[in-house]
Amino acid sequence: MGDPTEGALIYMAQAFGIDHESLEHQYPRLFEQPFDSDRKRMTTVHEINGKITAFTKGAVDEMLPLCTHILTSKGVRPITEQDKTNILNLCLSMSEQALRVLGFAVKTLSAVPEDDDEDIEFDLTFTGVTGMIDPPRKEVAQSVSLCKQAGIRTVMITGDHKVTAVAIARELKIFSSQDTVISGEELEQMTDEELDLAVKTTTVFARVSPADKLRIIQSLKRTGEVAAMTGDGVNDSPALKAADIGVAMGVTGTDVAKDAADMILLDDSFTTIAYAIKEGRRVYRNIQKVIQFLLVGNIAEITTLFVATLFNWEPPLLAAHILWVNLATATLPALALGVDPASKNIMKHQPVKTGTLFEKDLVRRVITQGLFVATMTTAAYWIGASFGDHKAGQTMAFSVLALSQMLRAFNQRSNTEPIWVRAEGINPWLVLSFIASLLLMCCILFVPALQYAFKLTYLTVSQWAIVIALSLLSIVQVEIVKWFVRMKK
Repeated sequence: MGDPTEGALIYMAQAFGIDHESLEHQYPRLFEQPFDSDRKRMTTVHEINGKITAFTKGAVDEMLPLCTHILTSKGVRPITEQDKTNILNLCLSMSEQALRVLGFAVKTLSAVPEDDDEDIEFDLTFTGVTGMIDPPRKEVAQSVSLCKQAGIRTVMITGDHKVTAVAIARELKIFSSQDTVISGEELEQMTDEELDLAVKTTTVFARVSPADKLRIIQSLKRTGEVAAMTGDGVNDSPALKAADIGVAMGVTGTDVAKDAADMILLDDSFTTIAYAIKEGRRVYRNIQKVIQFLLVGNIAEITTLFVATLFNWEPPLLAAHILWVNLATATLPALALGVDPASKNIMKHQPVKTGTLFEKDLVRRVITQGLFVATMTTAAYWIGASFGDHKAGQTMAFSVLALSQMLRAFNQRSNTEPIWVRAEGINPWLVLSFIASLLLMCCILFVPALQYAFKLTYLTVSQWAIVIALSLLSIVQVEIVKWFVRMKK
């Protein structure tokens, strides 16, 4: 329970037969200098065997300059520069194995400090180091690669040593030979302009402070990036608030971090973020599919009536026909498209930075498809009116408009993949909506009472062949455009 670093130390103590609860009861804490990100260490004071003793633990490179003595197998003696070099070399080798290294020191005091601000962390006796690791989950590396495919760069911001951070980042495929690493000390010496240049290639920030995290997020935003920040501590809250989307940990996260965040991970897993991105893209694309599907039909209806008015024709479509198409043959497929599964390539698409659903490509597709369907509908009316009568032309125009709308729902699932390439799964609701719309259309076209109410007529076999051909052409037009898009990419 609680902080994972503290938990690891308690686990290690238990492995050596030490009961921390009995120690806490026997030697209660009399004073504490809590950990902070600037000192990178903490100290507690206890009375042991009649002596007031202070114990310090923290980052070795921050603690070692404060030590004047060292505990050896032969007792305590003054620490030498060679001792410090040996200790730092040991810590470096442990860090290269992705171990987080903590150093420990002890000091005897004359009395318990009375002032909370009193500094007692000097003239320490160095006692040793320990290394611990929080092994990355195997699926995290896959999620990082998936995010990279999706045009998302993963950056590690950590308080760990530079060498430790790089070792972990390399294992997770966050860091490569082309990337750079920046430490907190280097970051402090950088101007905002220098940082803006550095963040473009830096994937690991090590030994950073909470203020550094905020600067990094602000720099990423200044360079035009959309920044998502994850965190769990109180010190992470400014960066979580500043990011375009702050993601707090639901298990280990503090209440302050959760309040500052936009999203909370209930399982504290990076993989969940990748799933959330995929789901967000699916919802965004599905909304666009529905808009595109409905607007194409509306443009086709308006254009058909406009052309008829322009040439002073009899109306190819009645108000009842348009109302029926919008309610029966458009609504059901549109609802089905709204729950369409994600495309198998959705995480290979580059991010789209836009403040609206109406992207330039969406507007182009709506106009071109709408005009094409209008052309097919007008052609059906002209053919029917020329070789039959006005009612036959109206029936053919109505049938082409409705059938092309129903068929187009299947190739609206992707703007790049052909209609025969399925997404991650079949959309049963789309199939059911097509069947339901087709049955409703059959009722209108073949039930005499409904046929009379909608002022339709029976069509010949040749007329039906023309209707089906013109309806299928709307699918062919979309697939040809998709093919050109794929060739261009």
